[in-house]
Amino acid sequence: MRNYLFLINLINYRIMLTIALPSSGPLYQSTIEFFNNAGITIKKSSLRSYTGTTSFDDNVKMIFQRQTDIPSSINNEIADIGVMGLDRYLENNDFSDTNIIIEKMGYGQCDLVVAVPQKWGAINNIKDLVSYSVEKKLKIATKYPNQTAKYLNKNNLESYEIVTTSGSVEVAPEMGLADMIVDISSTGNTIRANNLKILDDGYILFSEATMIANLSSINKSNEKFESAKKILRFILGYLNSKKFNTIIFNINSKDESTLVNNLNKYISLKGVIGPTIAKVFSNDQKNWYAVTIIVSNENLNSAINDLDELAAEGVTVIENKLVFNKTLNVDKLLKK
Repeated sequence: MRNYLFLINLINYRIMLTIALPSSGPLYQSTIEFFNNAGITIKKSSLRSYTGTTSFDDNVKMIFQRQTDIPSSINNEIADIGVMGLDRYLENNDFSDTNIIIEKMGYGQCDLVVAVPQKWGAINNIKDLVSYSVEKKLKIATKYPNQTAKYLNKNNLESYEIVTTSGSVEVAPEMGLADMIVDISSTGNTIRANNLKILDDGYILFSEATMIANLSSINKSNEKFESAKKILRFILGYLNSKKFNTIIFNINSKDESTLVNNLNKYISLKGVIGPTIAKVFSNDQKNWYAVTIIVSNENLNSAINDLDELAAEGVTVIENKLVFNKTLNVDKLLKK
């Protein structure tokens, strides 16, 4: 009986793909919304739960962690895929088994910046700061000591001391804990509110949400690989959809061939592959056709102007939810 139950459990055992997501901060809710918009609905048993599932694939589970812990979880195969800010990843990535598979996920944008007191009126760039540091050793408060040191050393600033803090960095100069700061900023409002200014060339990193993975862990298991492939296909399809719009319109033409020739005169109206054309059986005795084309964002304005010139009617622009094409080479992303 015991052997029978063991065999049943062995048959039902699955090697699940684990995805680590931020458990708090600005990226927490926006990451859940991103996955939901990509068709991968995340379910948690409660708001305080640190695990989740998705009906998109029952072989996938989610865990919610602090961003600083996610690279370690990926490296140690506690999780296979993770989402976090690029700034946090670069600061904490001293692991050999983590790889960036999607560097820009299109949300969570912020800058890692160098800011000094506004009263330092003559110091506006890193060159000014280097000159000032000859006279005074600078104390710099930051949550990003590794990237701060790398940036300062690259710019030949030698006389400094880094004060690592886990609290509000912006108040450090006001409290006398540091002379200046290096911190993340989305709008610059908090920095200005604390009487600081960003150096003209003090942008260390342009960061946003990033997807990392342990490719060795994923490739060890066919179940994990197939689930990862399925997840990535929809995420890339969602990101790809942001590059295109679908335009539907009605247009009067002698026949289909004439219509195609007229549309092909305009680069913006050729679409990704070509237009889809269907006959409209109208009541006004005119020879109407319904046309659907997929247009890239950069060609959208030109397409609308060109359709106006062609006297198109009922022009409707639809925002795409998912766009799949051959450029989404998921297998290549996952192969080590």
